[in-house]
Amino acid sequence: MNSFNILTTTKLTIIVISIAFSFLSTVFSVPSFAAQEIILGDYIKTQAPTSPSESSSVSTNITDNTDAVTLTENSQEIILAGSLGIDEDWIWLKSGEFLIGNIEDLYDEKLAFDSDDLGDLKIKWSDISRINSRQLFTVRTISGEIITGTIALEDGVLTVSNNRQHKVVQDDLMTLIAGLETGANIWQGKVTFGANLSSGNTNKLEYNTNAELSRHTTTSRIKTSYSAIIGVTNNVQTDENHRFLVTYDVYSDKDLFFRPLDLSLYRDPLQNVNSRINVGMGIGYQFIDDGDQALEMNLGPSYLYTKYEFTEAQLDTSDSSLAVSVSFDYEREIHNQIDLEFSYKITATESDLGGYLQNAKMNFDIELTDVLDFDITFFWDRVNNPLLNIDGVPLEKNDFRIAFGLGVSFN
Repeated sequence: MNSFNILTTTKLTIIVISIAFSFLSTVFSVPSFAAQEIILGDYIKTQAPTSPSESSSVSTNITDNTDAVTLTENSQEIILAGSLGIDEDWIWLKSGEFLIGNIEDLYDEKLAFDSDDLGDLKIKWSDISRINSRQLFTVRTISGEIITGTIALEDGVLTVSNNRQHKVVQDDLMTLIAGLETGANIWQGKVTFGANLSSGNTNKLEYNTNAELSRHTTTSRIKTSYSAIIGVTNNVQTDENHRFLVTYDVYSDKDLFFRPLDLSLYRDPLQNVNSRINVGMGIGYQFIDDGDQALEMNLGPSYLYTKYEFTEAQLDTSDSSLAVSVSFDYEREIHNQIDLEFSYKITATESDLGGYLQNAKMNFDIELTDVLDFDITFFWDRVNNPLLNIDGVPLEKNDFRIAFGLGVSFN
């Protein structure tokens, strides 16, 4: 009898331990599963059954269930947002990809994002489903309203929060800048340098440089650039070309802008141009801006002044004339690490000053690291009625140049 009681007690003990172990396993496995969902970026949407006997429909993958969007008050989002630092942002793409890092700005329908693992990224604004950030941003809408505050994007609506909440439709957002419109937040630039050296039968030194500096705000844009190509062969200068450009644009709306200043300075003494100054203004329009490529045009009057490097005694040393200029700027992302930039400008002036002056620049920007690029740049200059050289013979109408260099970007 005692042995039967002992056996029975032992069985009951084993059963109780098994039940307790199963219960503890269930309790501790739930937080683990939820944590995995948050890490992987999978939200759960559960549709309440219409009757007690009806089962719930569950989808744990956002790529399979694009409607699986939670509200800001959802506990999962609160846990996820709480796990980030004060200086971290997260974005959720419509493809289901989830990124943590820092939002920098939004221009030309592309969001500049610094990912912790992937580096600097350019993401199409239309590809972004959700954003959560604790940082301060300055945004501008298509209607011209400028708002500063923290941002959150959900269901195609951007919420900008300061002393109150401002709702902006995602497609109505024009520009976005991290922080206030002051200091380094609105400046960015790049410096490129390349050189070619040979010695022996021919001693040749050729170097090129290109510097770009731009200032972007929610209402305006300033672009400046300087490029130079210098070449010396056997102690004789064979190349000297300088070009400095400044444009200032004021946005009217998302596509239309006014250019109160369009200035270009050009020098090429070997082409009988001591200095050429072209200053004007114009109206610009952006025809394409879809995130992958952008095309804009500017048209307006200008004033052209040319000082010659050498002339015959009976000729003037300089000329000036009114002109009309048309320019096109095109940008395209060929690959994640290769960008194409193409600019073309034609200026119509008096025949004695060259008639039609054309110049084009095509640049391939190959990203090597976050700050280092390899640039291949083609230059083309054409004068319809070329000037005379020092011997009185007309110069060639076309000039072609190619430059290779390493560029360093900042901000």
